Amino acid sequence: MGTDIGTNSTKTILVSPEGEVLGTGNAGYEVEQPEPAWAQQWPDVWVEATYDSIQQAIDDAEVDPSDIRGISISSLYGGAGVPIDADGEAVYPCLIWMDRRATDQVEWVKEHVDLDRLFEITGNYVDSYFGYTKIRWIKEHEPDVWEDIENFVPPNNYVEYVMTDELAVDYSSAGNVGGVFDIHDLEWSEEACEMLEIPVEKFPERLVPSEEIVGEVTAD
Repeated sequence: MGTDIGTNSTKTILVSPEGEVLGTGNAGYEVEQPEPAWAQQWPDVWVEATYDSIQQAIDDAEVDPSDIRGISISSLYGGAGVPIDADGEAVYPCLIWMDRRATDQVEWVKEHVDLDRLFEITGNYVDSYFGYTKIRWIKEHEPDVWEDIENFVPPNNYVEYVMTDELAVDYSSAGNVGGVFDIHDLEWSEEACEMLEIPVEKFPERLVPSEEIVGEVTAD
């Protein structure tokens, strides 16, 4: 089974071991845009849509859920990622890829960060598209929220966390945060985070290749 969490909908497909499509599902939703150039979504919307689309695919295929061997989840570029507290609860909406509020943070990075070195480590320069500028926006504009944030988690990894109670980030999603992931050593970059004044501890410890099994779906 494969599920893709998109900007406006979540899609699920169920296939046989031979690649035959057995069933599909789709659940739509809206992007919150409370201010011009803002774009955000609460992660519970993605969780509900994931469960909904999965159930649709199962019903469409007329299969026993216990026969499903595994599920892989991909997602939209989640910008800053889902800010969660120590209990794993979201404390602020996810500022997604199309959010452009972090213009002042872009200028700060241009003035204070060695952009060539940042690119050398992460493969990224500076633009409000990238999650690290949005993370700095939260740090500067929502200090009370910032204090409660334990981790920033990409959308697909957050849904996996809800489904398995295992917190892990795949390399691809880590790189998509932009500016904080070392593409050579495949780990969060302490040097880049120090330059950006973002604590590296704000990112989940467990990093995995995309093909690694994160965990098993819980009874809940």
